[in-house]
Amino acid sequence: MSHISEPEKENQKPEQNRARAADQGAQMHVHSFDASVDFSIIDYIPVDMVIVDRKGHVVAFNRAKRTSGRRLPQIGDRMYKDYASRHKIDMYREMMDCIENGTIKTFSEQEYYDQWLSITISPFPGGAVILSRDITQQKRAEVALQESEKEKEMILSSVMETLTYQDLDLKIVWTNRAAAESVKMTPGNMVGRYCYQVWANRESACDNCPLKTVIQKNQYVQAEKTSEDGRIWAMRGYPVHDGTGKIAGVVGVRLDITRQKKAEEEKEAIQQQLFQSHKLEAIGTLAGGVAHDFNNLLTAIQGTLDMIVTKFPADHQIQRDLKDLQKSASRAADLTRQLLLFSRKHPIHFSALNVNTVVDNILKLLHRLIGEDIQISTAFQKDLWEIMADPGTVEQVIMNLTVNARDAMPNGGKITIKTENVFINESYAKIIPDARPGRFVRLTIADNGVGIPKKNMPHIFEPFFTTKSSDRGTGLGLSVVYGIVKQHEGWINAYSEPKEGTEIRIYLSAEGVNREKRSQKAIPIDTLQGRGEAVLVIEDEMCVLNFARRALMKNGYCVIAVSSAAEAIATFEKEKDRIHLVFSDVVLPDGNGVELIERFLNKKPDLRMLLTSGYTDKKAQWLTIQEKKYPFLQKPYALFNLLNAVKETLAVHKKIKQN
Repeated sequence: MSHISEPEKENQKPEQNRARAADQGAQMHVHSFDASVDFSIIDYIPVDMVIVDRKGHVVAFNRAKRTSGRRLPQIGDRMYKDYASRHKIDMYREMMDCIENGTIKTFSEQEYYDQWLSITISPFPGGAVILSRDITQQKRAEVALQESEKEKEMILSSVMETLTYQDLDLKIVWTNRAAAESVKMTPGNMVGRYCYQVWANRESACDNCPLKTVIQKNQYVQAEKTSEDGRIWAMRGYPVHDGTGKIAGVVGVRLDITRQKKAEEEKEAIQQQLFQSHKLEAIGTLAGGVAHDFNNLLTAIQGTLDMIVTKFPADHQIQRDLKDLQKSASRAADLTRQLLLFSRKHPIHFSALNVNTVVDNILKLLHRLIGEDIQISTAFQKDLWEIMADPGTVEQVIMNLTVNARDAMPNGGKITIKTENVFINESYAKIIPDARPGRFVRLTIADNGVGIPKKNMPHIFEPFFTTKSSDRGTGLGLSVVYGIVKQHEGWINAYSEPKEGTEIRIYLSAEGVNREKRSQKAIPIDTLQGRGEAVLVIEDEMCVLNFARRALMKNGYCVIAVSSAAEAIATFEKEKDRIHLVFSDVVLPDGNGVELIERFLNKKPDLRMLLTSGYTDKKAQWLTIQEKKYPFLQKPYALFNLLNAVKETLAVHKKIKQN
């Protein structure tokens, strides 16, 4: 009967087999033990056993070995040389060392082919007993368990939430890597400690602890907690039950939501800013619409007053009353212009102006803006030079700087607005950035507020830079001021000391303005009379249409008045040969004045045109008007403005070609 099985079969040459057989009898004779020893007793040992002599030759093996199904050793084989030699370590040397030194050796996990063996070598005076136990199934189970544990560890450690398993006393039994890293510990250091020691640095459980609630109520609980270091955690607790259904512990899941919370707060703040921006945009749209309607009404009021006032002598009481009405209408026009400035629909026009007058005109508005606990004082130079500037944007500069000064004085204080003539020489211009030699008007706005830290001074004109809270400002005020001043080819100097206030100085050129002013002469209204030229007036606001028609007719023009684009097109088709000028509102209920006159120019290239509007935006095509340099009359306009604009437009002899 053969006991040699694959794949353990060892190749043996016939010569070796014969030599081994011959040697076997000699070895048994030489190394035989006491004949009275009955080796059959080892058959009752349930573990594979092999007995070797002091030279390592096999002298016996038991029934468990014979029935193991593997290739059996032959009596006289050198153990781990002639038999079972394919271990990964030198087992023969280990066995002989055991026999020589009389020490027991155990090899708990020896890989042998596809098996795992637990081997113990026990020496005795005549040799050694070798016990071999097949632990393959156990090892495979252990490897599978290790792989499972490794996989579990890998999965749970990849979770961004912190996971801990705690017993009923809240002592940590197991934790994932995220939990350990969140408190700068290792998982091993966390195990055995109480959760409140780790998370809250306490000696007892936290008040309202969600995990205690899980244990007490035996149910899932979620909560939000803030740790000692200020981090915010979203917490969930799950009860763990044993085989009998009783609660054995609790799984705690924590997620650091600090950034999320801050992001939500920032999002809320942005939404509030967006809401505020939309609200201001809506208010601006409303203000622009109201200002547009006001401009139409004021055009009719101012124009009609201008026509009536000429019917009475200069010393007549009615004329004096009418003059008062004209002043009120003019002030109303200024208020409307401020509404347009707020809504950003005010066209920029450079003209000669006196900064003293600009400040005077908005002082009442400034007092309303800053409140009663702040005083405004002015120091005007009487013979202040005029500058070429846009009145609306200069007003915006003054208002922005005044509001900034107000915000720097939360407990009240004083704002000083000062104007003066200054001459900048070349040496001074070289040491001041953006400065240049010449005559300038210096506008100074100073406060005695909290001041600006030195580290912030280089940034105060940067867009969105602000030291105010989000509900107090956007950081655009000073950048807008800077942009306006640069647009006027001026410059700004800022001086500030903490707790001592801030002073902003603005320099605007006064060069060339006086010469231009001296060259201008008052134009008598009688010189603005027409000579029978035909004017097509297109205006949808009836009060304005009636005023324009009456004003032009009474001053020598032949007027054709229509109130819509459709009427204008039909009228122009019939009367184009005799029409000299088209005077059209830009925004019409059924069309656009710019498109209308361009249509007319295609049919009559030498036609003169004059556009008018109460405000300028995309609908009014203000950019197109500026780009093509179409003559434009801003509403509200007075009688003189209307007649002068019409006269100047008709006086242009060169043809206006469409781009």
